[in-house]
Amino acid sequence: MIWDFKGEIMKKYLILFTILFSVLQAGYIKESVEAHKKGDHKKVASIYENACIKDNKASACYNLGVLYMGSKGIKKDTKKAIKYYEMACNKNFVSACYNLGVIYMNAKDVKKDIKKSITLYEKACKQNHAASCNNLGRIYDSANGVKEDTKKAFSFYKKSCNSYDELGCSNLAFMYESARGTSQNYNVAIQLYTKACKAGVSIACENLGNMYENKKGVKQDFKKAASLYEKACKSKDGLKGCNNLAVLHIKGLGVKQDFIKAKDLFKKSCDKGLKLACDNYKLLENYKAEK
Repeated sequence: MIWDFKGEIMKKYLILFTILFSVLQAGYIKESVEAHKKGDHKKVASIYENACIKDNKASACYNLGVLYMGSKGIKKDTKKAIKYYEMACNKNFVSACYNLGVIYMNAKDVKKDIKKSITLYEKACKQNHAASCNNLGRIYDSANGVKEDTKKAFSFYKKSCNSYDELGCSNLAFMYESARGTSQNYNVAIQLYTKACKAGVSIACENLGNMYENKKGVKQDFKKAASLYEKACKSKDGLKGCNNLAVLHIKGLGVKQDFIKAKDLFKKSCDKGLKLACDNYKLLENYKAEK
């Protein structure tokens, strides 16, 4: 199982830019932070607009893009967000290029345009923007608007991982595990999954748990698998962690056999959107009814 696109628009701006640009742009930053503290969001936008257009500040253009994508106190306006992201991206502010790529990839109030997303991601990836490299990998891995190219996907995942993106490391691990775009290497896959899992990537914990459960490159260890599934289950997006842990509870492998616990876990996974877990929940209900 491979993680889907990293499709979140980057929203952090005030604190980030206070740190990065406070020396060079003290006036613009200080004004915007003070207005933000007072809850004067329109003034914040006005300050950013002035710095973006009159002072040619790429970070201010980016911040405007973030604001118009629906920040507190500002009415969402995707067209304006795109306009300011484009201005920032043209000034080589790579996070703006990434956000534009996400907008066109996810068709957020615009027509889907994978080719445009690829161009934007490539520009950012060349400057070591890890999330952009990861998304490029996913595009070529899943043949999303392009011909499948697992070698290219592997290359982008590797660059993403080397740029300290744990999601990219998890996807790279899957490529090593399943011999996609590279030769199979369970040892490297385990190392990468472990790194990503420790960083909180739930799918990495699930995949690592699966390797311990099915002795893929490691000694079979149901307790370890259960622990990893549980960690994934506790996260918001760990779809299969709860389901897989439930199966272990039914079989009594690595954990105490507990049908009630299994039912609760299937329900939790089902509520997260995993159809398999919904089916398992119904099967368990029918099984108990028959008994």
